[in-house]
Amino acid sequence: MIPLYFVYGLAFFTLALAVGLEARRSSRLPLGRQLGWLAGFGFTHALVEWVEMFRLLQPGASAAGLLLAAHTLLLPLSALLLVRFGIGLIHEAGPLPNWLNLLPVVLIVPAALLLTYGLIVALTEPPITLEADIWSRYLLYFPGCLLAAFGFVRQWLALQRVHLSWSHHLMLGAALGFVLIAVFSGLVAPAGSQAPAAWLNTSTWQALTGVPVEVARLLAALVMTVFVVCALEVFETERAQRLAELQVRRHQAHSAALAAQSAALEAQSAARSAAESWTSGLTDISRRIARLEDVDQVLAAIVSLTRGLLRADVATVGLWNDDHSQLLARCYSSAAGTVTGQPNIIASPVILQAVATGRPCRYPEDVPPPVPGWFCPTLQQSLPAAAIVPLLLEDRVIGGMWVGRVAAAPLSAGDLSGLEHLADQAVIAIQHSLMASQMQSVAVIEERSRIAREMHDGLAQILAYLSLELQRLEALAGQSTSTELVAALRQARQRVRAAQADVRENIASLRTTLAGEMGLLPALQQYLDEFGIQTGLAVNLSADLAGNPSLSPLAEVQLVRVIQEALTNVRKHAGAHAVQVRLAECGGSFEVQVTDDGCGFEPTASPAGHFGLQTMVERLQSVGGCLDIESRPGAGTRVHLSVPLV
Repeated sequence: MIPLYFVYGLAFFTLALAVGLEARRSSRLPLGRQLGWLAGFGFTHALVEWVEMFRLLQPGASAAGLLLAAHTLLLPLSALLLVRFGIGLIHEAGPLPNWLNLLPVVLIVPAALLLTYGLIVALTEPPITLEADIWSRYLLYFPGCLLAAFGFVRQWLALQRVHLSWSHHLMLGAALGFVLIAVFSGLVAPAGSQAPAAWLNTSTWQALTGVPVEVARLLAALVMTVFVVCALEVFETERAQRLAELQVRRHQAHSAALAAQSAALEAQSAARSAAESWTSGLTDISRRIARLEDVDQVLAAIVSLTRGLLRADVATVGLWNDDHSQLLARCYSSAAGTVTGQPNIIASPVILQAVATGRPCRYPEDVPPPVPGWFCPTLQQSLPAAAIVPLLLEDRVIGGMWVGRVAAAPLSAGDLSGLEHLADQAVIAIQHSLMASQMQSVAVIEERSRIAREMHDGLAQILAYLSLELQRLEALAGQSTSTELVAALRQARQRVRAAQADVRENIASLRTTLAGEMGLLPALQQYLDEFGIQTGLAVNLSADLAGNPSLSPLAEVQLVRVIQEALTNVRKHAGAHAVQVRLAECGGSFEVQVTDDGCGFEPTASPAGHFGLQTMVERLQSVGGCLDIESRPGAGTRVHLSVPLV
């Protein structure tokens, strides 16, 4: 019997060890949260059987008493742990069927059994240890085994629904093992004086079967232990399933992250492409404006660009007429093309209201009710979505710009802001057109004034002189004074030659002024060559420059005109043989020196009726430059010009 009890206890200890090791690992299965109680039961009941084994070795009286007390305490303790395991297992397996609605009663059973067990043991006459053993089996061990068996059946049903693995069928074997233990260890108790221990006990079992009940208990324990330990494989399967799910989730998360990243990259690419389109379009418009293209061409480019950038079906620029009584569509663009120069009267109340008030708005979002309809004459249909911005020139509304969509896709606040930027480009184009017209008018007036001064100072005086000389020649011819007549004719011829020189110089001056595409240095060199040929003066140009100086177009024109004026003064008044023109850059300024070897003059005494020096000063001052003249009688003249570099 001693080896039998050792193996019996070893079976429960093996159960406790296997279940305890598994209980340390995490699991989401309901069984996993109750393994600690089962491990406690297995370890405690192993001690019960080993204590019984040591009692069979017939130790001394003191040791035997201690072993009996230990057996008396450990048996009900192991049974209580089994009861707790069974109830926890039933509770964790999910809702009970309708026919088991007495769950609260079932939960009260352990406490009632424990109380009953305590009363019976306390009221029983000696030997108390025997009665404690009997009633521990009846009131605690037997219900605990049944509860555990029922809990394993419930686990089998729960795991069967989730199709975890084939190992969940081993739960039925574990339930069968606990049923056998309930019968052989719970009902078959030591012989006692009261029923049922009086007629169903270890002695009557052996007499009936011829086999000690310990053998049946061992077989039942082995069956239970084997099935429970094998059923623990369900946790490995569950962990493998969780790992697979985790990998699937990681893959899905990775795929989602890649998809999100791809979407973000596509959005960034689309945004970058849109930004590049806006930048390229605005740059092209700015270049057109800088090249002073015709305003209608610039406006046509703007409305075409606007329609494309804002994904609109029509884009229009309208301007007020002179008395602000009518708003005229100056330029509009649609899928059919871009039209300019055919002004149409705008009658839409939405457009007129927005342009008149000077407030940007979206249609129909920003239009107060009742919202009027928007019929587009360009597309010959109604528009469900549009946007309007005013054209402001120096805080004055000169017109408006609007776009419309056939599809019911509202324009965003960003679209409205973009339309405002494009409207600013349209205003700049119109403003540049007005400024160019004004500049052309001023240039024409200024050139006419210059030619008038040249004619007054040169050709007009020569013609007046020739008129007087002709009268004198007529008088001399009547008096037959041939010597004086010849001298007068010679002097008149000289005057005519001087007038011709003035005219040729004026022509060369005008041609040089208009040849701006050549660049400053080539144009100036060409003029000086012509000037030297016409006047017979030795003209030398020296330039200490790496290339054309960085001057504004207006500064170049004014500089050439001042140099021409200075050379004209040399030809007319200096009586010089040579002229030196020096060009250099110094400290952010462009310096020019015109030096002659003529008779010189007193700079403070300008001849009456001549405006040349004053004109030179005014020209340079208009571009931020200055003029300095150094001269004295008999020592030649040096004219120093300075204009700022860009």
